[in-house]
Amino acid sequence: MKTYGGRIATTAGAIALMNAALEHEWAVSFEYLVHAYSMPKGRFFYDDPYLARRTDARAQTIQIGIDEMYHAYQLGIEIVRMGGTPSFRTDAIVRAPRIADDLARDKRTEEAITRLYQDTRIREGLFPEIRNMALNISYDEVRHAGQFQAMLDALAAGGHADAVLLAADPAVDAREDAALLHEIMRRENDLMHRYLRAAILFSGRQDLGPRLFKNSIDHMRHWDKNAGHLVRMGTVLRIEGAKAGPDGRETSRAPMAALKGAPTRRRALQELLPAELRLIGLYERLIPLVAAEEIRESLRLQLSLKREHVFTQERLLENAGTVKGLV
Repeated sequence: MKTYGGRIATTAGAIALMNAALEHEWAVSFEYLVHAYSMPKGRFFYDDPYLARRTDARAQTIQIGIDEMYHAYQLGIEIVRMGGTPSFRTDAIVRAPRIADDLARDKRTEEAITRLYQDTRIREGLFPEIRNMALNISYDEVRHAGQFQAMLDALAAGGHADAVLLAADPAVDAREDAALLHEIMRRENDLMHRYLRAAILFSGRQDLGPRLFKNSIDHMRHWDKNAGHLVRMGTVLRIEGAKAGPDGRETSRAPMAALKGAPTRRRALQELLPAELRLIGLYERLIPLVAAEEIRESLRLQLSLKREHVFTQERLLENAGTVKGLV
């Protein structure tokens, strides 16, 4: 994560600071979901100091990942509003063999980003809305760090400090249904972030930004559901571009789609439509191969929303070509 010294006294400096935070939020919105779906469901509980209730560590880690996605959206919108270009690079993501190692990394990450938000060093009186946004987000991160610490404490108290993450099963992964679902997961991740980029870039255009953000959320939810389906099949999700070290720790410096530049409205819509159609084809191939009716029905629901996206994208693209003066 980048750090900044000195005072921020220019618009360019404020945008650079927000882009550093955006690259972090962009990565952890995905990394925390990877960590969550690599641990067993309903096995490790902790007493949440903020929710004041006994909570599943896996479920709350998923929720924290969703919080970070909203932070990325907030930051991106503010960067565009100030005339900047959001960065779509990401920090590296890591998955360690032990649950406690991942949770400890998550806590350290939250503490680091809290420091960035709370010590923005913006010159007094400048950019008050950015300063306020940074402070607001920082206290989400303070809460997250406290929740990760409570999870770690519960693991240690329960004698689970050495509990390991779920592992991939090569025999399952070699099956056609699992191989297709892994590919679907990769494409869901890609589309989630492509839609989010477009929603950020066109956030000032009410005819487009909110519609694209809705589709981004749909793809995030489907990635989420499919990660659970892989666990039910007996394997675990993959991290794109990951390399494993001798200690079993996986690291990826390119875990998401490579998103470059700021496309025009038409180009953004043109790249989303064929990607949706390719994803529909994969779902149509997968569904007949899946044995469990519960999973098949979940996949059918996801497929129906993909078809809705195609209808919407076709109309958006058609409209963008017929309205004069639209850029």
